[in-house]
Amino acid sequence: MPDEGIWIQSTRDPDGEPVCEITWGRRRWYAPVAEVRAAALDLLTCAAYAELMMHLMITLHLDAATMTAMMSDLLSRLRSAEFGTPATVTLMPGGSTKRRQALVLIKRDRGGAWEAEIDAIEARKMAIRFLEAAEATESDQLVSEALRATGACDQAGQEKLFGYLRELRR
Repeated sequence: MPDEGIWIQSTRDPDGEPVCEITWGRRRWYAPVAEVRAAALDLLTCAAYAELMMHLMITLHLDAATMTAMMSDLLSRLRSAEFGTPATVTLMPGGSTKRRQALVLIKRDRGGAWEAEIDAIEARKMAIRFLEAAEATESDQLVSEALRATGACDQAGQEKLFGYLRELRR
């Protein structure tokens, strides 16, 4: 697995809450499926807001200060907190005036400095990966429980099956 970037994959534990494994550099943590889905929707929302911000600057020729004030006011009316979830990542729409590019800012913990930025296209791709991992986790959880409940497959067989599924999903 590469050192850079945010990676997400399914996990399974029929006795526990369905969670996805998230890796960012050397950090690894687990997030509940519901929060992974919420973060995916927020990635899509931030990408759209970031593109709107850049459109206002480029097409309507709004200066950065005016645009920032307008978007801050709009976002404060829509949400009282940052985008993302405590268990996944924190997100915020942004943009680069020099590159004229819509961006989504990312950090792991609430508070502190922004740790990464991705363009709106990559934010949408990341949202899809988050949704796929959430669905895979729920599916793996159900299959694992069914195999255990029916005795159709021993632990070694389950490990082999889910290892194969993980490889297929890559």
